[in-house]
Amino acid sequence: MPGPAQTVYGRPQTDAQGIAQGPFAHVTTNRAGGSAGVGLLNGPLDPSGRVTGNVLSVTGGLGRWYGPDGQANYGLAGDATLVRVGMAPGGPLGPLGFDVGVLSAQAGAQANSSTASLGAQANIIDGSVSLGNDRHMVRAGLSLGVGLAGRVHYGDTDRDGVPEYGLGADFGPFSFDVKSEWLGHAARGIRRGWDRVASW
Repeated sequence: MPGPAQTVYGRPQTDAQGIAQGPFAHVTTNRAGGSAGVGLLNGPLDPSGRVTGNVLSVTGGLGRWYGPDGQANYGLAGDATLVRVGMAPGGPLGPLGFDVGVLSAQAGAQANSSTASLGAQANIIDGSVSLGNDRHMVRAGLSLGVGLAGRVHYGDTDRDGVPEYGLGADFGPFSFDVKSEWLGHAARGIRRGWDRVASW
């Protein structure tokens, strides 16, 4: 899904409805950065964006760029993948989600409205299983490869005004992510308590 105030040269990864289309090859620019990519498929496969696919693609972004979901990203990132398929919790499998990839490499330092990440990794094969919903989620994965990465989660997926805070990391063959709206409620309570103390 193209972001605002962009110039797209070539065929982008997604169509006007935000659904992945392929093959694609594009260079996309805006006043603060841009992105480029080439491949057979990369992006959401359904209108909800919970089912995604990636086939033989190389993509990258610098400065400010917009992902296949239309979300603005800031920083630097690159990705090369042979095959990947994923489904987020809340899709056809209910609270269960999964992600499986073969021959992939990612590197970057980037942030958007929901997550900040830093790291690099390359895997022969990797997979993960997640459980949860838009308010609470846990994910655990295994991979055959090398790399190290970390993530901080702070988005508000269900848009109720309370963010879901959490952490994630990839180290050796293991990976995990944990985030919960309970932490958002706790942070809000701490802020309110501090405001009361400071007002005395």
